[in-house]
Amino acid sequence: MWHDFKSSEVDNSVTLDGRLIVPTEGVSAYGAAMAALAESARQEEFPALVRSTGSGGVTWFTVTEAGVVAAVQAPEDADAGDQAPADAEHTPAAPAPAAEPVRRKSAPTSVPTQQAAPKGAPEPMPTRRRPTAADYASTVAEPTPSPAREEWQGVVNSLTGGAFRVKPGAAELQRRRDRARVQRGLSGHKTVVFVNLKGGATKTTSTYLVGATLGRVRGGNMLAWDNNENQGTLGDLSMAASHDHTARDLLENIERFAIPSNSPELTNYVRPQGENRFHVLSSQNKASNQEAIDGNDFVQLHGMLRQFYHLILVDTGNAATASTWQAAVEIADEIVLVALNKRDSTKKLAATVDILVAQGLGDKLARGVLLLTEAAAPQGKNTEQFRKAEENRVEALEHFGHYVREIVQIPYDGGLSDGLQVVFEDLRPATQQAYLAATAAIVDGL
Repeated sequence: MWHDFKSSEVDNSVTLDGRLIVPTEGVSAYGAAMAALAESARQEEFPALVRSTGSGGVTWFTVTEAGVVAAVQAPEDADAGDQAPADAEHTPAAPAPAAEPVRRKSAPTSVPTQQAAPKGAPEPMPTRRRPTAADYASTVAEPTPSPAREEWQGVVNSLTGGAFRVKPGAAELQRRRDRARVQRGLSGHKTVVFVNLKGGATKTTSTYLVGATLGRVRGGNMLAWDNNENQGTLGDLSMAASHDHTARDLLENIERFAIPSNSPELTNYVRPQGENRFHVLSSQNKASNQEAIDGNDFVQLHGMLRQFYHLILVDTGNAATASTWQAAVEIADEIVLVALNKRDSTKKLAATVDILVAQGLGDKLARGVLLLTEAAAPQGKNTEQFRKAEENRVEALEHFGHYVREIVQIPYDGGLSDGLQVVFEDLRPATQQAYLAATAAIVDGL
């Protein structure tokens, strides 16, 4: 199957398979056509073959799912009539976002090389859009993966001193891709909030473990902030500090940090998390004689803290009417939904989503993700618990898939169920891997 691409030098029009391509804001007609061909290549899992007709005659080229264009010779069966059918009702979409709800196959590790045109063939048609340096760089083949460092392949390489140089397996390659996603550059400060109006939905645990994953893989200045309108528990999960100060104490001394050189004094209010390489800011204790923080206080604190932290993770409370909750979701760059795979947890999360949409935050929600954590250890497939968990999981994936960009499933880990301090090294490998994937998905949305 091949596609018919035509361009006119007279009116600069572009047609693909008989359809006139209409440019949209930020995307030229040529760009939209190339995006449609790249999408066709992704669906077919094979480069799209294209016949191009213009003032320079007929040429042939291929387009990969990564959008790489390469000239090829005309196929022997070019006149066999196996052209892709035109669909007048279909309009090619603009290039897809960088991150999709479902993982897609990686682009080919090598790029087709241009073949010499047959003797006597017409000269290639002139190109209206001249390639840029970015286009040139995009045609470079991906580097060959370095030898395995994990699993049995890594053991072989270690024992043989690298003599065999065994390639990494699929699981290690996926971890490398996730780490690269976590480490990618961000444009300025970013704030992420974790929400579910039900308590005990793993918001606090998820906030802490995403912070730990970011600290271990990405590094930099990062803060996890317990913004519970009551006394939150993020401080209970974190490593202790030499003080018991909270966000309330920091607010009372906020004027100190109008002077950037006083930033080292922040350690008197936050809790460094050792090897996890991020800080925790605990919520105020409402049982004390301190006045609770409100939305205006949150905005004031956030404005100061963003000067010192590149990334802030906010653990929210359980009341949508609380001004601190309202301020957090409004100021966030990304909203992360969190729930246990239990009916009461996902049902409350559905109500949370309705509130966010009603407040006009649907577009912001669409850039976010859902972290769905198993509530109990796996049971036999014939048990009632297993059946209920399966039914709730299927329903949750279907319902929330309409609202968020990606859903990451987190396995049950008994070490996280007792509310005590989280020790990252004690987590099961599957849990660490799941939070790496979750963190990568969150960074994709930033």
